[in-house]
Amino acid sequence: MRLYAYVLEGRDLAVEDSYVKLQLGKFKSKTRVLKNTKNPVWNEEFAFRVHDMEDELVVSVYRTVEGSGFFNMSADLVGRVRVPIGSVAAEENHNLPATWFSLVKPKGSRSKNNRDCG
Repeated sequence: MRLYAYVLEGRDLAVEDSYVKLQLGKFKSKTRVLKNTKNPVWNEEFAFRVHDMEDELVVSVYRTVEGSGFFNMSADLVGRVRVPIGSVAAEENHNLPATWFSLVKPKGSRSKNNRDCG
């Protein structure tokens, strides 16, 4: 089975210069970095091969932290959401409509506000 994931946009993120990383099992992909916006619109599509229906699609939002030079860029985790693959398979036509997800903040985060990505 193939899983198609669409990363559409983020809303009221606490940071600018962000990107999204997706992981399903051992497979990873990421969006491009969108700079100078707390409301990024990525509109990107990703395809993953599903090997285990018990897996989760992990969607993580990161803020880029630029160093000196192209290869010296690091990232801070803003938050993530886990989507069980079984929940997609249970839907009619194996399709979830476009959905807003609240990000779960990493442990130790000072911000109490959840931000949305859809």
